[in-house]
Amino acid sequence: MKNPPILFIHGFRGSPAGLTEITDYFPGYKTYTPSIPPFGNSDPLTSYSIKSYANFIKKYIEEKKIEKPILIGHSMGSIIAAATASLYPDLVNEKIVFLAPISEKPPKSIASLQPLSVILPRKAVDKITTDYLFVPRKERAVYKKTIKTTHACSKTSAAKKDVLKAAKFSAKHSIAEFELNKKILFLSGEKDRLIKKSKTINLARKYPDAKVIFLEKTGHLLNYEAPEKVAKIIKDFLSE
Repeated sequence: MKNPPILFIHGFRGSPAGLTEITDYFPGYKTYTPSIPPFGNSDPLTSYSIKSYANFIKKYIEEKKIEKPILIGHSMGSIIAAATASLYPDLVNEKIVFLAPISEKPPKSIASLQPLSVILPRKAVDKITTDYLFVPRKERAVYKKTIKTTHACSKTSAAKKDVLKAAKFSAKHSIAEFELNKKILFLSGEKDRLIKKSKTINLARKYPDAKVIFLEKTGHLLNYEAPEKVAKIIKDFLSE
């Protein structure tokens, strides 16, 4: 049986390069990793809203002629994946995966700092955010590679005004606002400092066909921290 295509959706200040650590473990699948506005080589959106992001993914799927892809969204990408599956359920696969899912709106203390991601030098923001979100500090080689990749991703950002709009979008929404009739995998780092475990567990209870897995010794950047383990869990879920 042919494996379904997979469409990976990266998060805020990310790029497709930030997901290659995972996609490399899917040799039997056709994978797609679009640049999500306003990052990477994508054009900025006219507005940064639920509908505009969902329409962006819809257009990408239609232009690439991707048949019912499995959506896998990381962080802010989980919001976009949920929005797309909610607005266009027949366009995507019956299964959907949320990595480091945004189960609730970020705390005001975090949201209020987001404008700094536009004002401060990129390298400083990359270091600060990675230090906060990355957990296995003893893995120095992985940490350094994460910093390097994060900086390479952030350099592809569009105009500052668009980055700020995307930041506001990410602080305004969460998966919790969407109705989803899908088989859902919530895969989160056990030590994620951005989202509480209890919030993800409570959110999963909202959906009749959802499962939650917490990966030990990992944080919000589980795509960098434990890509092989993440890929295995996803593939096990897809084979169920």
